[in-house]
Amino acid sequence: MSTQSPRVPAALAILACVWLLLVPAPSAFAPGRVVAIADVHGAYDEFAALLHDTGLVDDRRAWSGGAATLVQTGDVVDRGARIRECLDLLMELQRQAPRAGGRVVTLLGNHEVMNVIGDLRYVTPAIYRSFASRDAEKRRDAARREYLAFLKAHAGHGHAAVPPADEAGRKAWDAEHPEGFFELRDAFGPEGTYGTWIRSNRAIAQVGDGVFLHGGINPALEFGTLKELDDRVVADLPAFDAMWKTLADAGLIWRYMTFAEAVRFSEEELAWRQAEGPVGELEARPALLRLLGYKSWITVSADGPLWYRGLGTEPEAKLDAGLTALLARLDVKYIVAGHSVVASKQVATRFDSRVFLIDTGMLTEVYAGRASALEIRDGQFIAHQVGATPRLLPAPAGARTPEPVRSAQKSLRPPPPGA
Repeated sequence: MSTQSPRVPAALAILACVWLLLVPAPSAFAPGRVVAIADVHGAYDEFAALLHDTGLVDDRRAWSGGAATLVQTGDVVDRGARIRECLDLLMELQRQAPRAGGRVVTLLGNHEVMNVIGDLRYVTPAIYRSFASRDAEKRRDAARREYLAFLKAHAGHGHAAVPPADEAGRKAWDAEHPEGFFELRDAFGPEGTYGTWIRSNRAIAQVGDGVFLHGGINPALEFGTLKELDDRVVADLPAFDAMWKTLADAGLIWRYMTFAEAVRFSEEELAWRQAEGPVGELEARPALLRLLGYKSWITVSADGPLWYRGLGTEPEAKLDAGLTALLARLDVKYIVAGHSVVASKQVATRFDSRVFLIDTGMLTEVYAGRASALEIRDGQFIAHQVGATPRLLPAPAGARTPEPVRSAQKSLRPPPPGA
């Protein structure tokens, strides 16, 4: 599902162009205040309350943070029912903040990538319903006919999938593809509203002498600069899009398959083709092998920046030397990460405040936590939690006020109109 971008006032467009010319990448303006918020997971009311409590939005949920920088470290989607409202709010604040000299930096989480590639394990019935269009049933019927035709073309190829032609098969199909399923897939596709926006985000941001990302950096991970690591992560998304299109166009997968279905079907298809004869001449073979080699993708690796949990779960003594060397090599003082819910449900520090863990289980019905944020201002590190008094946290040794901003991003330019 694609959308047309709304027109942008000419003055704003000119201002954006001038901004791009004046600000070199990857350096940008210097904020005096940074607020970092982790995993939202569709908890719209909690997220909005936290933004309000930290002074970033007013009672109408419009940007009121002035020149502050909001860093959202990913996992806005999945689990909670109101992911669309959370995404829409972030996208709108990202448009509004630059007008006041502020900035909203949105980073990739593992769940954003999961939705892009079709790993829908954590998409709930309520989330699907929020995407359902008026003609959702008609769309589902058309998709089922398309799928049956696809399977018919592969009859005899040794696939476990059986065409759901009878009533029982139809009910199974409906259960696996609830109303809103296809609208959601389109919305997170390369031309969809949310898919386009997610693909414009980066994975890692450096603000002053702090590194912000979703999961964490494994000290044992081999990479050069932060930009190199960031580029490796974000490069997986266009590579996935190209691979998926190639396989779908070649009739080797169905375009609306989930990721797990596509992997299984491709394995079966490759095995059948190998049994029938050589597959070297298969035009889509590189794309097929890339899909089947998905475990090598850094976006799905347990040691990659989107999934790594060691900074929050491993004994400090085990990682301390490696973390010390990593921070020194990168010339930074601390890392801010979400992804792993803190047991205390409060913003926590580890490794002598060289690691800040900010996922406190905002989605109450799943994690029984409370919305939290980390504020960095005038050399102070402050933990905010909705309904609680802010707490002053110990600062990392040698940490400075977060300026200037340096980022692993190619640039910190304003988002495209309508993104």
